Amino acid sequence: MKQRQHILQKADSSATVSEEAQFQSQPLKHKTQQQTNTPLSQTEVENQEFQQQQLEATKLAIQAKHGTITPEGQTQLTLLQAKMNDVLQRRVEQGSGFGHNLEKIALHHPDRMPSPIVQAKLAIAQPGDKNEQQADQVAATVVNQINQKTIQKQETSQTTTEQNQKSNAEGANSNASDPKQTFLSNYAVAKELVHGIDDTLPQEKILDQLLNNFKNISFKYTMTYKQGVTLLKGTREGDCKTLAEAFQTVAQEYFGIQNVAIEQIKKPFLSEAPETLYQGRKRNCDNGKRWFFQNHYWATWNNKVYDVLFLSNKRTEADMARQEKPLKSMLMPEGEYYETEKGKVVYPRGNEYLTMELGMFEKLKNFINNLGRWLAKEMNSITNQIKKLLSRGGNNNSDLESLMRDVQNNTRNEINSNNAS
Repeated sequence: MKQRQHILQKADSSATVSEEAQFQSQPLKHKTQQQTNTPLSQTEVENQEFQQQQLEATKLAIQAKHGTITPEGQTQLTLLQAKMNDVLQRRVEQGSGFGHNLEKIALHHPDRMPSPIVQAKLAIAQPGDKNEQQADQVAATVVNQINQKTIQKQETSQTTTEQNQKSNAEGANSNASDPKQTFLSNYAVAKELVHGIDDTLPQEKILDQLLNNFKNISFKYTMTYKQGVTLLKGTREGDCKTLAEAFQTVAQEYFGIQNVAIEQIKKPFLSEAPETLYQGRKRNCDNGKRWFFQNHYWATWNNKVYDVLFLSNKRTEADMARQEKPLKSMLMPEGEYYETEKGKVVYPRGNEYLTMELGMFEKLKNFINNLGRWLAKEMNSITNQIKKLLSRGGNNNSDLESLMRDVQNNTRNEINSNNAS
């Protein structure tokens, strides 16, 4: 036979207690202090604590019955039951010792609380009786309220998640449907390059404006190659090939202009091209008067030139070297040089290049060769003097010819001296 222990509350017939009041967890101590300023006795304080424990234990017991209690709640229920049992046991012992009846112990002091007196009573309820049915109804009501709130929270959470997923999907579809926005999000510098360009203009006009926008990106010309996409992602340095590749990428992938090609000069060459507008190195030859490049790159479209290094639509005029690798000579400061098709000699000196006329250089070589059999002892000294002159600039023809005259005079004097002896 199923039995269950209940802690019931008896109330005066003139008072009614609603279900909401039964499960309200507001402390009774506060209410008592509002009604009277008289200090509570220890017994009254214990009665109030017992009522609070009783209320909380009833809630947890209902949850346990319907399988909705948490492990923490089960632990709390056990502790509350133990505390209440201790109180009841102590009251029973006190009642037995002093002749008091437990059912007559008032949980509210009648002098301070005009409301109905509630007494604690321990009773064994029979299955199916009135108290059992009432407890089941109250439990069902509480569980339904708890489940309803849980369902509402789950529905709200699910709705929020679905809305976020929908928003993210719409954003992804928006980016996917607009490749231009995707391109700009991938390449930060591209935003500056396409700024102010109307993509409905003729393609030639778009490319002209794109070329002009390259002057606004604070590019540093280092004469060291980096990929064009590296520039578009934010590394604003490189060489002419870096710029040409970046121009091609924006033209084709953002504006959809196809057949943008990259052309190049493969061999070393000397040029009278103007200075670049970019930060970094200036002209590297003849103290900033000319350029000497190992190669050069630019973009083209429909036979039109887009030289991004010089921001020019003209092809670079090049005095091509006759060889791809340098020639060797002991007369040069660093032992090597190039000969150009227009009769120049280009040779390195530190981080720059110098030039001289090819005819003058041939004259020097012949001069040294002719003196070799007579001036073997003086050859190193003469060679060093020539190197020093070339290091100051190979176009000092008067200094070189003066040196040659001095050497010739010394040679004649030495020959005449040997013949006289």
